[in-house]
Amino acid sequence: MYLLDAKQIKEWDIATINEQNTTSLELMERAGQAVFNEMVKDIPNTDQPIYVLCGTGNNGGDGMVIARHLRNSFYNVKIIELSSEGNNTSPDFLNMRKKVIALGNIEILPFNEITILGLRKDGIIIDALFGTGLNRPIDGKLEELIQSLNSMSFKVLAVDVPSGMLINLWPTTLAIKASKVYTLQSPKLPFFLEENQAWMEEYCVIEIGLSVKFQPISKYQSIDESLARSFVKGRNRVSHKGNYGHAALIAGDKETAGAAVLSSGAASRSGAGWVTLFSRSEINSIAVSANPEIMTRAIDIMPDSTSFSKYDAIGMGCGFSTRATSVKWLNIMIERQPHHLILDADALNILSAFPALLEKLPKSSILTPHPGEFDRLFGLHARNCDRIQTQISKSKELGCYIVLKTSITSISTPEGNLFFNTVGNPGMAKAGSGDVLLGLMTGLLARWKNPEKAACLAVFLHGKAGDHARCNYGEEAMKASDLIQMLPLAFKTICD
Repeated sequence: MYLLDAKQIKEWDIATINEQNTTSLELMERAGQAVFNEMVKDIPNTDQPIYVLCGTGNNGGDGMVIARHLRNSFYNVKIIELSSEGNNTSPDFLNMRKKVIALGNIEILPFNEITILGLRKDGIIIDALFGTGLNRPIDGKLEELIQSLNSMSFKVLAVDVPSGMLINLWPTTLAIKASKVYTLQSPKLPFFLEENQAWMEEYCVIEIGLSVKFQPISKYQSIDESLARSFVKGRNRVSHKGNYGHAALIAGDKETAGAAVLSSGAASRSGAGWVTLFSRSEINSIAVSANPEIMTRAIDIMPDSTSFSKYDAIGMGCGFSTRATSVKWLNIMIERQPHHLILDADALNILSAFPALLEKLPKSSILTPHPGEFDRLFGLHARNCDRIQTQISKSKELGCYIVLKTSITSISTPEGNLFFNTVGNPGMAKAGSGDVLLGLMTGLLARWKNPEKAACLAVFLHGKAGDHARCNYGEEAMKASDLIQMLPLAFKTICD
């Protein structure tokens, strides 16, 4: 799903109004009604005090619609209203406010310190103060009021975005902390910054019937189930293993045999026709015992000039060590210029020690660093948002794909596009998870011959498998090998 900026969101509204021969007021009513329908599922107690915090723009108008429907459903609701002084006031907001006043039984309070201090601590705040149109950080008296509100730890349900969050790729300095965000039609770009997770616990997308013909052009996308499905085609009924690619993995060392076992096991679940593991002889024996479907080659000697020509994708680095022989292997791989190369872990550490190799990388290679590896490659970064900016620029400069593995993994392309993962959980933050991802991605790259598709699919399926593992074992007890066992379930979500 495309992640739009504030200008594109406004254009989408206008396109909908023109296409559907409706008005902005009717669209506001539709949006408020849709949010109300979902929001009441999270407010089971009609006696619980609900405070709808409304600005004077379109987000505030949505809040007025929600307040009206809450009152008509016999909820105990009051409105807290931002003063119109010094703030732009939407005509649609004023119309929705008149409808609320016409009910005659909703108290409207000013948004000030006295009102905040008088709120019942068991109340729920519905945040409709500012939406996607906000174009500068909150400051002054309003900053003090929001800080005061945040300090009281209310349950907050936000309409579209947490008020104060700007629609760009830079972290928000202050917003109303939301327990849940009911965002309209599509996720918003700032939801995918790690720094912004402090302002929101979760979000859900509310369909409000915007134009399906509107075709935004955005460099940012979320990797959701719909996008993952679009990447996958079924297997031909008349086919053989040679039609589905040959994946090679160069992984494992004396103390890291598990990396070879995990990566080759994940590759064998990727749909690739063949998987060959290159590792030490004793590790190959262990890997075949765990994954009898794979083939093995001993890594004890240097490869000859034709060793890798038959492989459709090569994944290298997990548990591989940074010894002199490993450096030679990486040099040889880069010199051979294979069509599809993925570098992870120790291969990345070698690159950071020999930065001249970066310039020699085959075009369309995939790098899969975690933040520490990324900083060793491209310099220290104080914030992940800064890391993402470097990620985008380095992908364009090197002509490669970079998979930055964080709690919200991002994938940058040579064209400057950026994809964000939407699945997965903290239970995956354990040794071996990256090995599983490398094996899966290498198999998918061999299968599809498309780096962008392979990277996005691998990240999505990896996260989806992690979510299935959490359901079965819980975040604390789940382990990396569980992800491999859950890959069939992950595939079924996008293939059936």
